[in-house]
Amino acid sequence: MKTDNDFVKAKIISIGDELLIGQVVNTNASWLGNKLTTNGIQVISTLTVGDGEKDIMDALEACSDVDIVAITGGLGPTADDITKPTMCKFFNTELVFCQDAYDNVMSIFKLRGYQMSKRNEGQAYIPKACKYIPNRYGTAPCMWFEKGKTVYVSMPGVPFEMKNVFEKEILPMLLGHFKVTPYLSRVVMTTGVGESFLADKIKDWEENLPEFLSLAYLPQYGLVRLRLDGRHPDREFLEKTLDDEINKLIPLIGDHIFGFDEMSIAEVVLDILKSKGKTVASAESCTGGTIAKVITAIPGSSAAFKGTVVSYATEVKEKVLGVSHLDIEKYTVVSRQVVEQMAVGVRNLLETDYAVATTGIAGPDGGTEQTPVGTVWMAVATPDGVVSKVGNFGKDRGNNIERATNTVLEMLRQELKKSC
Repeated sequence: MKTDNDFVKAKIISIGDELLIGQVVNTNASWLGNKLTTNGIQVISTLTVGDGEKDIMDALEACSDVDIVAITGGLGPTADDITKPTMCKFFNTELVFCQDAYDNVMSIFKLRGYQMSKRNEGQAYIPKACKYIPNRYGTAPCMWFEKGKTVYVSMPGVPFEMKNVFEKEILPMLLGHFKVTPYLSRVVMTTGVGESFLADKIKDWEENLPEFLSLAYLPQYGLVRLRLDGRHPDREFLEKTLDDEINKLIPLIGDHIFGFDEMSIAEVVLDILKSKGKTVASAESCTGGTIAKVITAIPGSSAAFKGTVVSYATEVKEKVLGVSHLDIEKYTVVSRQVVEQMAVGVRNLLETDYAVATTGIAGPDGGTEQTPVGTVWMAVATPDGVVSKVGNFGKDRGNNIERATNTVLEMLRQELKKSC
């Protein structure tokens, strides 16, 4: 059995002032982390540095203890793109003209119908100590360096370019250069329960996991993902062990499991609806169309989802969904009576088998002592009647909307299960 020291290890360096100041979200690091990990390479850390020589040099020096350093950014034609000259300094080399890089830049400009400038010609110069890797998706060159046991790979920061060149060129080179230990994972999606409760329920199971497996609790709004993963030289043995352990886990928390392997509640609900030949609609007030958004983001959702009414205004609840004006005056718009009428109203209006509805106070203001911010009523209308519940999700608007969306979809899933 391999120890941690035997695994191929990597660090990721992201270069760019725009990343440090929050102007651009660093999606490259998370994408690379996933790709490296799932291909058997253990990511130790990620570093984000600005467009300064010292910062880049310090980051490179801090990565000499791993096998692979994946670097993105700083390869453009402008003055602040200093990755290449800094790499020359780090590897004690100089910039030299590369005909292949020049031809690639020329072909890109010709394809786009542009005249290449002197500044862009500079992208054909690369450090003499590197191996040139063609970037067929942009003008910035990709470079492979070796120093001691460590491979340094420099890639463009533009996500589209980086992803394509990494998958098509660099990853095959890395897997040919290093012998990696297989990595596999399983994800169990749960809802309706907090992570501390889950931890108590599965304590004995978790404590008896094989030493090469590890469990992570990944909470989000209204959900907890359980990720069981591990590395082992024998891939078939690792896969069987993971499956065996998941089969032991399911009976312990089965009531809270809604899916596996990163499936969303919306995907699970749609699969059930489509398998039954049933349809659904939504009536949304405080969620503002979010339920419809997460459903319609799934390919093929039109087979089961008919539409939504975003009844943000009280008059829309009354005139479109048929909610009683007297009930609104008596119980307020954030009430069981109103949300149930919303669900029934949209079900009748769009002629669906099922419907979900939400009404509440998303915040950050608008609450009262009787109905504080974060109060959300949710309902599901079915062929057999209506079910509803209330939640208080706190004071964060985004949190309230997402938790209400996940909660009402889970309510729908439970109702669909009853008709199985």
